[in-house]
Amino acid sequence: MESEKLNIGNVNFDKDSVLCSKYVYERGQRLNHVFLVGGTKIMFPDQEGKNAAVSLATQYNNEASEVSAWFDNIKGLIIEESPQKGNYYIRQT
Repeated sequence: MESEKLNIGNVNFDKDSVLCSKYVYERGQRLNHVFLVGGTKIMFPDQEGKNAAVSLATQYNNEASEVSAWFDNIKGLIIEESPQKGNYYIRQT
């Protein structure tokens, strides 16, 4: 079964990957703040392209968990890493 999708600033997310989101205006530009499951915070301006996306996967090793995140085609992306161990992959096509 495919997860329900959520679109924030023209970026597609799986709805269950997002804890909350908000936006602010800085220097006349809308900047989206998105808090992801696992503690990562990302910020980005509204995107023009339609193929921008964020995908998360959680891997469990013994009692620890590690979140991996893929960021596809997001211009102006700022990532504040989670205090938990994780992997981040940024892809531009």
